[in-house]
Amino acid sequence: MSISVGGLVSGMDTDKIISQLQALQQKPITKLQTQEAAYQVKLTAYSSLQGSLKDVKNAARNLDTVSDITSYAATSSNTSLLTASAERTAVAGSYSVTVNSLAAVHKLTSTGFSPTEAVGEGTIHLKMGSSAAVDISVGASSTISDVAKSINAADTGIYASVINDGTNSFLSLTGKQTGADNVINLTATEDSTGLSRLVYDAGSTESMVQLQGAANADITVDGVTSISRASNTVSDVIGGVSLKLKDLGTTTVEVERNDELFSTRLNAFLDAYNGLMDSLNNLQSYDKQTKATGTLFGDSTTRRIQSEVQNLLSNSVSGLPATLSHLTDLGVSTNAAGKLELDSSVFSTQLKDNFDDVVKFFTKTDTGTEGFAVRMATSVEKILDIQGGTLAARTKGIQGSIDGLDKQILTLNSRMTISETRLRTQFSSLEVLLGQYQNTSNSLTSNLDALQSGWGTK
Repeated sequence: MSISVGGLVSGMDTDKIISQLQALQQKPITKLQTQEAAYQVKLTAYSSLQGSLKDVKNAARNLDTVSDITSYAATSSNTSLLTASAERTAVAGSYSVTVNSLAAVHKLTSTGFSPTEAVGEGTIHLKMGSSAAVDISVGASSTISDVAKSINAADTGIYASVINDGTNSFLSLTGKQTGADNVINLTATEDSTGLSRLVYDAGSTESMVQLQGAANADITVDGVTSISRASNTVSDVIGGVSLKLKDLGTTTVEVERNDELFSTRLNAFLDAYNGLMDSLNNLQSYDKQTKATGTLFGDSTTRRIQSEVQNLLSNSVSGLPATLSHLTDLGVSTNAAGKLELDSSVFSTQLKDNFDDVVKFFTKTDTGTEGFAVRMATSVEKILDIQGGTLAARTKGIQGSIDGLDKQILTLNSRMTISETRLRTQFSSLEVLLGQYQNTSNSLTSNLDALQSGWGTK
């Protein structure tokens, strides 16, 4: 808490005097704070610019490899028999596919039990295929419904349900996975008779009835027969193509290149580039009428970045036909608003007639003749590099200036505090001294008055 002087003796407004002196010392601090605020604004502007550059880099990276821009679509001539989908690793072609049989789950049903009947005490040993058996305890009073609940609660790979015909209840077991190897096996250790009615050990004891055998799917592809798979989803027969089998019969699967992904990603890059140019132009803007300037107006780093990126856009890609060496050859142009846009009809024609060269235009990795997207992504990454990139060097310099100003402000604030304490101490001492002088003066005056009064009586 500061000491209040008040000027009780001197009559001076010492608090006001100190405040005015402090205000004078505050001026250089305010100036430094103004400079720091300006640097912070620039730092924020560079952060915004960094975001726009990252958008361009990411969009370019989505165009710089063959797998990023090449996609395929697979169609079935009869979707009631099977449907097909293609991954980027697919190859264009036409395939005759015959579904000879579908993969199936194993299904069993028990003999009938009264709904309240105890099925027999003991332990059921239940397993699916080659999995380890799961032991399920059955109590002395457990009904067929209790057994079904216990099976569903255990991790057996089997669904259990109870079907009631109005009189009796039947335990129904269904495997969760298709395939000839996924056979349900159920044995029992009885503590009391009756539990053996649920045993199903294929080829040995089959107390339960098999409703559907576990089976693999069987297909024929372009004359290659006996292709057997455990699932009705087959993804390892035709490279890059997944088939979902639905019914028996023959259909044709067509695999064709799909250029939608390529077009979408090129448009995304153009949008990112337009966004970057908008950001650069706004940051460097100048209004002739109002004289208002953008945050980075006249900034050499920003100008250099803009020039570098614009040059990358217009540079040619060597090693390709002259009609496919520039982005403009693919239908990219500048519209009336100054934005880049894609003529989809031109691009589609180039893809149709010169697909391989169009892909190379973006994806070439040969040193010195890199494709457009490869070169763009690499160059922007260098600008963004946190160690030696153009932006990093500039922002580190600005942050250094901010840190330096912070130290100066801290020093000046410390000096102001010391100065205020010193002034208040000095004024306080002055008031004490003046008070002492005032007391001395009053004493002298009193004594003189007494002497004068004494002389007057003689």
